[in-house]
Amino acid sequence: MHVSPDPITTREQAAQERETLLDFIARGLYCTTAGALGTHTEPSAEVLTQARRVADDYLSAYEEWLVNLAADNAS
Repeated sequence: MHVSPDPITTREQAAQERETLLDFIARGLYCTTAGALGTHTEPSAEVLTQARRVADDYLSAYEEWLVNLAADNAS
């Protein structure tokens, strides 16, 4: 994940950061659920794929909110 203070300046960098963030969110969703159920195993590829779909929905909604916030602040 991008931890440098340098800004992301290309679409490729942004896409890579988004993919990394989706992976982190998906693993976090799995770990939270597994911990609540008392299951502490490595997630399967199928489970991570399902969690990535949820993470993508969440991230898309967040991105939309940020765009709307920026538009409101610009006006």
